[in-house]
Amino acid sequence: MQEREENNAWEAMSDTELIRRYRLGDQTAFQQLAARYFLIIRKRAAHFYGMGLEADDLFQEGLLGLHEAACTYREESVASFRTYAGVCIRNRFVSVLRSVNAERNRINREHFSIEEAEYVPSPPDSEPENVLISREALESLEQYLRDNLSDTEASVLVLYREGKSYAEIAAALGMSKKACDNAIQRIRKKLRCRS
Repeated sequence: MQEREENNAWEAMSDTELIRRYRLGDQTAFQQLAARYFLIIRKRAAHFYGMGLEADDLFQEGLLGLHEAACTYREESVASFRTYAGVCIRNRFVSVLRSVNAERNRINREHFSIEEAEYVPSPPDSEPENVLISREALESLEQYLRDNLSDTEASVLVLYREGKSYAEIAAALGMSKKACDNAIQRIRKKLRCRS
């Protein structure tokens, strides 16, 4: 009974009320907002399927677009939050698609034919000295990760390196996909700080 009343209270709140509560630190408010915009994110993501992005990844990016909208929306704005969020979500998809295409183009530019390969000298990594240096660099990186990642981040990283999707990692570790994404973002930030 009490749970139904709480659900009704959340449903009765406007988007701007949920945003206010979220900005004050109420995580449940964002969860309610995400549930409210779930179908909108899926619908907008459908336009980007088959362009090098998987459905789960697109949905995560859509949630990040919604999060950005919740953090930056101004109540005095002429546009409604729904309109603003739709633009932020779409912009997030376009930005990710551009990144994917840029990476694909970079790979294509660096690609060479099998015929050209016979004229390419063997890579310096095949020299014993360079192999040893690479192994030491890898061991240094692994030690850095052991020293700087939390237990949760380390568990997420192991599964991520195995090629698991955010949904699979979240299910295996009993966490939300958002928490999984946050852990991966923290790992990336720590790796950037190291380099």
